[in-house]
Amino acid sequence: MLRRQLLQGLAGSATIGAMARLHVQSLFPARPMTFVVPFAPGGGGDTTARLLASALAERLGASVIIDNRAGASGNVGAAYVMRSPPDGYALLSLSSTYGIQAAAGMLGFDPIDDMQPVVLATRDPLILLIHPSSPWRTAKDLVAAAKKEPSAISHGSAGIGSIAHMGMEEFGHATGAKFLNVPYKGSSSAMTDLLGGNVQLVLTTTTFASPFVKTGRVRALGISGTKRLPGLPDAPTFDEQGYPFQVFDWKAVAGPKGMPAALVAKLNLDLNEVLKSPAFSKRMEADGTAVVGGSPDQLTQTLRSDIDRWTALIKTNGIRIG
Repeated sequence: MLRRQLLQGLAGSATIGAMARLHVQSLFPARPMTFVVPFAPGGGGDTTARLLASALAERLGASVIIDNRAGASGNVGAAYVMRSPPDGYALLSLSSTYGIQAAAGMLGFDPIDDMQPVVLATRDPLILLIHPSSPWRTAKDLVAAAKKEPSAISHGSAGIGSIAHMGMEEFGHATGAKFLNVPYKGSSSAMTDLLGGNVQLVLTTTTFASPFVKTGRVRALGISGTKRLPGLPDAPTFDEQGYPFQVFDWKAVAGPKGMPAALVAKLNLDLNEVLKSPAFSKRMEADGTAVVGGSPDQLTQTLRSDIDRWTALIKTNGIRIG
């Protein structure tokens, strides 16, 4: 009798769960969604977020509005989403910079417990750019010059504590060179000053940089990873130049703590389908961006690993953020 009652209870719970999922699927979204990008328009994170939002809107048959809330290396936009109602209508375009800010204790909330992971979307190699008139032909040329005059060579970044800033800190740590960080509000502003000769380097994502490299407006000194990219065959890896620089920028989607499990499951399913779609994946892979996907837990694991990595670098090098 007890066993039958237990089985009936489990069956009833499963039925209720299935009904809840169907209810969510039928009602959501009932109004436009907001996809918060915590950086200025025009950068790599903004580009990926807009492509993702457009594809998600098409799949859902609803509006997904991009809201650029730049400031404090992504903290302004992140805090806005974490304070929003957990109803799925305000989502955050999360990036590896979030893990850096968490490692530095700059977020103002718990980076894991106050955030609902949805999906890890993409993984971008980082590419180091110089002006075509630069005398440096290789990464070794740059490192030699930087060692000769420590902190004299400037690099533009998307802000203190951004992946561009910390990526150069790790490159300097690996090579024994020191560079001067010049923070901007976004990658597009840093690129403008690289083109104008006001900074000497920009480390950014291949998604953002590819059009500039392909048109010859900038030159690539190196790319993270172990293989050259099909879309940028003339850009050498740091690895082949003797520098095992393995720093990547990832993009993800997250929301505030407290989102219903059925809603998280729906958004995860929809976004995974978007990531697998030929239109989206081909667009990303053309610029060397790997499409990832997977479960919310995979995003959490990636974030924890990044926090550990950047915490160690910050402590070892005495880096001040904020």
